[in-house]
Amino acid sequence: MSEWMGFSLVVVGGIMQGTYFLGLKYVNPWKWENIWALYALFALLVLPVGLAVATVPHLAEMLDRAPESAVAMIFLYGTGWGIGGVLAGLGVARMGMAMGVSVLLGVTAAIGTFVPLVANTPQLVFTPKGLVVILSVITLLVGVGFAAIAGKKRDESLSDQPTSLEKGTFRAGLAICVFSGIFSAMLNLAFAFSQPVVKAGLETGASNFGALNAVWMVALGGGFIANALYTGLLLTRNKTWSNYTLPKTGRFWLFGLIMGVLWTGGLVLYGRGAASMGQVGAVIGWPLFLAVMILASTIWGFVTGEWKGSSSQAKQYMVAGMVVLLVASALVGVANHM
Repeated sequence: MSEWMGFSLVVVGGIMQGTYFLGLKYVNPWKWENIWALYALFALLVLPVGLAVATVPHLAEMLDRAPESAVAMIFLYGTGWGIGGVLAGLGVARMGMAMGVSVLLGVTAAIGTFVPLVANTPQLVFTPKGLVVILSVITLLVGVGFAAIAGKKRDESLSDQPTSLEKGTFRAGLAICVFSGIFSAMLNLAFAFSQPVVKAGLETGASNFGALNAVWMVALGGGFIANALYTGLLLTRNKTWSNYTLPKTGRFWLFGLIMGVLWTGGLVLYGRGAASMGQVGAVIGWPLFLAVMILASTIWGFVTGEWKGSSSQAKQYMVAGMVVLLVASALVGVANHM
């Protein structure tokens, strides 16, 4: 597979993951925990296990041959990411799709790019290629900064108008999304440091694609535990288990499945595309993946009316942020070609 094909797969994967949040917006009278629990079941357990079983001929042997410490580390990274995922849902519910996703993914981009860059390819840090990657992440963060300003000004202009966002101050939502970004970066760390497990898969007859699916299965298994525990707690505390049997909500189960397919499918495409970029795939692919996700979620935020009635200044800042994110994506493309 060519590097540009890998680049394209990462872009498509980013669009898919930037779209899956839409399911949160159309499940009233379900509560957040209802749809999030369903999404987590499909995206983090059912689909990853199914993909691994379908694409790895000797899955049990592969995991047995892989170093226990490597498998455990991937699982722990996945658990940390799962905590970030829970925080992501809460943060987006308070800040809105465009703003919340932008902030948490901006933090995730910085940590998820710089750690693999320094740990796996330190020789690239001060090369032209490495410097362009660093510049792309800095540019991405500038775009996120514009988005943060836009979100603050939007909330100020809509303070006296009805909103579908959950109650909560801007600062609380911002803090949640920042911590979510820190934990969410661990998913790329699971990918970046998965070489021993992938090697075990190749040795037992799996393709690189199948071996990566096994890595995702382990990592997302850890993430599922965190999500299941928290949503189960909310379902019990808020007495919302009964919402699953409410009339005229059958289609919400389909929404949960679609959310899972979009999210898991986007992650699989990211892994496939980044792996084709070679040793620097986790470094180059990650900021591109997240920049596209932010762009997609921002566009959907506009389309679904999150910015209706907001001030022209708020919209101008958000458009400026999108332009900067496009520049960041272009810089990643340049680095990929170097």
